[in-house]
Amino acid sequence: MYFGRDLEELSSIPIEDWEIDELSYHHYMFSQMSPLINEQGVSLHHQVIDEIMKRGNHQHP
Repeated sequence: MYFGRDLEELSSIPIEDWEIDELSYHHYMFSQMSPLINEQGVSLHHQVIDEIMKRGNHQHP
């Protein structure tokens, strides 16, 4: 179970400062909700994916 910061809290923090477990969890959640999210959500999901790739963690949760 995830006990980290939620998206409301993370929205005020640059994505570069998110912990890898936060990126992984929110990537998983965006993936599960992809048919339901709007353009802003899709954009944030792409930013999360890009940050995971930038850090060299190419494994999906």
